[in-house]
Amino acid sequence: MVFCWLHLGIKQPLRMLKNFLKIAWRNLLRHKAFSLINIGGLSIGIAACLLISLYVDYEQSFDTYNLKRDRIVRVTNVMHTPENDNVAAAPAPTLLAVTLRTYPEIETAVRFEPARAVMKVNDHLFTEDQVYKADENVFDVFTWKLKEGDPKRALAGPHKMVLSASLAKKYFGDQSAVGKNITFNKVLYQVTGVLDELPENSDLKVSALLSPEFSKITKWMEDDFSVYTFVLFKNKPDLKAFQSKLNIISKHDVQPELNKMGAVKYSIRFIIQPLSDVHFATGFLGDTPKGDKQLIYIFSVLAVVILVIALLNYINLSTARATERAKEVGVRKVNGALRPALIRQFLFESFFVTTIALFIGLGLMFAMLPFLNQLLQAHIGLTWTTYSFWAICAIVLASSLLTGLYPAFVLSAFQPVAALKANFRQMSRGLTLRKVITVTQFVIATVMIAGAFIMNRQINYVEHKSLGYNRNQVLNIALPDDSVALLNVKAFDNALKQMSFVKATAVQTGFSAGNTDMAPKATTLTSVNGVKRETMSNYFSVDEKFMPLLGMQLMAGRNFSAGMPTDKKQAFIVNEAFVKLVGWKNPVGQPIEGFDHKGTVIGVVKNFHYASMHNPIAPLVMVYTSMKPMSVLVKLDPKKVKQVCDTWSSYFPDNPFNANFLDADFNSTYQKDITTIRLFNYFTVLSILIACLGLYGLAYLVAMQRTKEIGIRKVLGAAFQQLLVLLAKDFAKLIAIAAVLGVPLAWFIMNKWLNGYAYHISVGWWLMVAPVIAVLLIALLVISYQTIKVAVTNPVKSLRSE
Repeated sequence: MVFCWLHLGIKQPLRMLKNFLKIAWRNLLRHKAFSLINIGGLSIGIAACLLISLYVDYEQSFDTYNLKRDRIVRVTNVMHTPENDNVAAAPAPTLLAVTLRTYPEIETAVRFEPARAVMKVNDHLFTEDQVYKADENVFDVFTWKLKEGDPKRALAGPHKMVLSASLAKKYFGDQSAVGKNITFNKVLYQVTGVLDELPENSDLKVSALLSPEFSKITKWMEDDFSVYTFVLFKNKPDLKAFQSKLNIISKHDVQPELNKMGAVKYSIRFIIQPLSDVHFATGFLGDTPKGDKQLIYIFSVLAVVILVIALLNYINLSTARATERAKEVGVRKVNGALRPALIRQFLFESFFVTTIALFIGLGLMFAMLPFLNQLLQAHIGLTWTTYSFWAICAIVLASSLLTGLYPAFVLSAFQPVAALKANFRQMSRGLTLRKVITVTQFVIATVMIAGAFIMNRQINYVEHKSLGYNRNQVLNIALPDDSVALLNVKAFDNALKQMSFVKATAVQTGFSAGNTDMAPKATTLTSVNGVKRETMSNYFSVDEKFMPLLGMQLMAGRNFSAGMPTDKKQAFIVNEAFVKLVGWKNPVGQPIEGFDHKGTVIGVVKNFHYASMHNPIAPLVMVYTSMKPMSVLVKLDPKKVKQVCDTWSSYFPDNPFNANFLDADFNSTYQKDITTIRLFNYFTVLSILIACLGLYGLAYLVAMQRTKEIGIRKVLGAAFQQLLVLLAKDFAKLIAIAAVLGVPLAWFIMNKWLNGYAYHISVGWWLMVAPVIAVLLIALLVISYQTIKVAVTNPVKSLRSE
């Protein structure tokens, strides 16, 4: 008896489940168009949400592979100046790590010094990035493994080198790299280890590590603050207490040396960054490429918005089909079906459709993942974990409930008699909610279209705005960091001038289109009305050909001259921003001192954009060829670069040719902005597509409710245009409401975004009208399609029961 009850207790739910599955499948096949729209909208929404989630997860996963990450912090510094409270350098003084190692709560500290690397292997020259001189205890701090070599001894002693696995293979193929010799900047190093490739989500990427020469530094201000310092604590650190100790170091050790240098008004403050925060720590000069936390928030919200739009569409389309399923509900209720059973059936259908959409969405996600990686220059992948499994289950369950509950309760509430008589008046109860949903969707569409318009116009403005110099067809050739090789710079420059395709050349230090990291910074002493003033400025060292080559405009005074020996140490050219900061009315002839120069201002150059337009043009001082030259600028025919490369080899045989065109350097400054805007454009299109599906569902519902009215109007001779106005006027009201709500919201959001640029477009009225017109046109196209379907329908079919 018990067995029978148990058997029946299991069998009954299985029969019910089988019946629900059969009904759901039949409904999908019976209404193919609606099924495709429902599943397609959900699939696109889920795929977009998952793609964005993968990107967000990837950005937030940086350095999580490090097993000691909770005990590691990076120490950086900010220099406070009289004019600017945020002249920052990411690295810290070399001596800081030595001092910190003496603290009882600290296990150790490790330093990384970026090295400009020219490697010579078997007479072949290579220029490598991501090369660092590092303390031998680096492997005690970071969870980095050596494929070959002993981590305790790999960097112990002078002239030792650890190569990444990819670099070892590049240099030595399948042979063991350990024991081999490599010439680094003309110094012979021995390879003592091969490092396993670091994960893509490592903020500090390494091609090679070299044993350092930090012991030569004996004073805090002796180096140029070029060392990254990471501290490993014995236990989870008390950051507040550690900050207090750093403040003491700054006050008692660093500040006295600053005072001795005459920089009394300057101070240095150390900043602590937990390893988990380093990837998003922006605003520090000379730092590794960073993520954008604000962008992560924006795209996280976008993922939720897209998924919510897709879910709301499903609700819209499901309730729009209520007119078609009313008789089915009526028949089931007449045959004894109770409301709870009907709710379960409709919830199962929602779960069934959501599950199908999920699998299609996963397929779309995998198909689009290579494109996303190519766009972001990343290696984002899907790692299947317990968390991933439960996250996907949660998406399916939440989506099924959100999309199924409202339609289920609406459909199951129909009275059998009214439903069987096709009386749809009661179905208008949910129309208000559906209108709210549609308005919400088109508010979002208005904001996103306005955002896409403004973002694209801003990047177009940045790319085409006058920079104050001509960057076209100018090749920037990096010179070797070798005092012996630099003796050939003048001869190389003279050889270039002899080439017929070379229009002009110039030797300079500090200038790199869109990037101020290469510009030396120094204190400049000036005097206004007898009052001395200290100013922190960027410095360029240039020759007399620099400004003419780039087409820069002098606002006052003269250019440097090779025929005036005093220009070497006594002449300065400043930009308009410097003049404004100091407060000079007649700058030419004013006394000025800085960068081991003491003399007068001989000229004022018109402001030009030597950094990103995210920042205002900063004060700049130019001196005459007094620093070690960094590069040669060559204005030439771009097709003739090969000849320049051949000439380079004649004068610098031990140094590889490394050159970029200035316009390419400038464009790379905004590559991150361009990538963000492209992503936003794609997701805007997806959002509009999904919103249109919702509009189609609502238009279908209205058309069904007014079928008889439309039939009568057609019999009485109504034209297509009249039917279009009849169906479109209500939607026009909804879009008008969406515009009233969306335009101010878009204006507010986009002005906040534009404030991230010091130089940007103004948000004119037409930029707000354009998205409204775009939304109206899109809506009109969708409604027109539905109107055409109604217009070609024989009115006899709709009036048959009258």
